Amino acid sequence: MTAVVDLKPFTADQAQLPATLELSGIAHSFGGFKVLTDVNFAVPQGRIVGLIGPNGSGKSTCFNIVSGFLRPKAGRVLLSGRDIAADSIQARTRHGLMRTFQTPKVFERMSVLENVMVGLHQQGRSGIIASMLRTPAARRELDQLRNTAEQACRKFGLDRLLDEQTGRLPAGLRRVVELARAYVGAPRLMLLDEPSSGLNTEEIEQLRGWIAMLNSEGMTILLVSHDMGLMTIADTVHALYFGEIIASGPMAAIRAHPRVREAYLGG
Repeated sequence: MTAVVDLKPFTADQAQLPATLELSGIAHSFGGFKVLTDVNFAVPQGRIVGLIGPNGSGKSTCFNIVSGFLRPKAGRVLLSGRDIAADSIQARTRHGLMRTFQTPKVFERMSVLENVMVGLHQQGRSGIIASMLRTPAARRELDQLRNTAEQACRKFGLDRLLDEQTGRLPAGLRRVVELARAYVGAPRLMLLDEPSSGLNTEEIEQLRGWIAMLNSEGMTILLVSHDMGLMTIADTVHALYFGEIIASGPMAAIRAHPRVREAYLGG
């Protein structure tokens, strides 16, 4: 049973917000081995929600079910009230769900600008023939998409690296490129998978700034991370242990929870 610990004062108001994401009765297993058992939680619109858990707790499975890499054995995944549990990854993208990965997924031989422009592929209207023939309409559209991508690069401090080959960038900058690419798609819900992995202290602090900026613009965020310091940015954190949520609340209360300390933080 979930232990709900000291929630923040605004949580009463938060409960009135429509849920951008809601997991209801999620269960999953591999070869008869139960990984998730009746997982239930919501990500309210405009909030940052964290998910923590040690290796083997089921958080990666849960994250992959939300993003469409896995289908649950039971339960519903609601995105803005619509059940997307059986939808493809592409369909989820069209409905406003974007994700990043623990190891940044970038097109290494493409430039920074080209990588970010990939995030705008859903917004293109010109057909493939018009694009190949470089018709005036297709050229105008391409210029508009490039301008949008350039604005995003400036927002994320990448404007001096537009023509740099992305594969030559250090890990921290590749992660920023991936974040900018997801951002230009204007998602309703951003899934961040271990975004601080491989980053140094300064880069993690900068990452906190990016996440806060995205949220201040109204973006809803589900954050998975082992970094307890980064998790303090979340409004609510859910702790998974052996496929079940054992505690929910702000990070300060989660840290102090006896079961969480035993399971995640070494007592």
